[in-house]
Amino acid sequence: MSPIPAWVAPTIAIALVVIAACLLVMGGVALAIGLGLRSRSRALGAQLTAVTTDARALLGRLKHEIEGYVDLSAATRVKLKGAMAAVETRLEALDTLADVLQEEVEDTALSAATFMRTVRRSGSLIGVARRAFKRRRTADREG
Repeated sequence: MSPIPAWVAPTIAIALVVIAACLLVMGGVALAIGLGLRSRSRALGAQLTAVTTDARALLGRLKHEIEGYVDLSAATRVKLKGAMAAVETRLEALDTLADVLQEEVEDTALSAATFMRTVRRSGSLIGVARRAFKRRRTADREG
């Protein structure tokens, strides 16, 4: 075999040192990135915890408000049912009053018609009596 030239060993040593330095730099960069990501993930975790806490508080307030509206709706529904029952009762009373008034109007109309018939008959009887009285007077004067 041929002897290895003298420059090859130092060149290989230098290349190995450069490769090792590159690997160390890459390891340092990876470590720095990892530490940066770790601190960012902790900050993100803290922000998520704050957001979760705020969301729970908001959800509690919203639940309280919704319960208030449900209670208000139930009370309004009870009042509305009571009002509807009162209106129904009044409408029934009004219907009864209308029936009574209609009967009274019919009775009054019949009474008025009867009275008018009586007046007409009386008028014709008075007319007949008047004519008879006039005839009698004229007969007494002539006779």
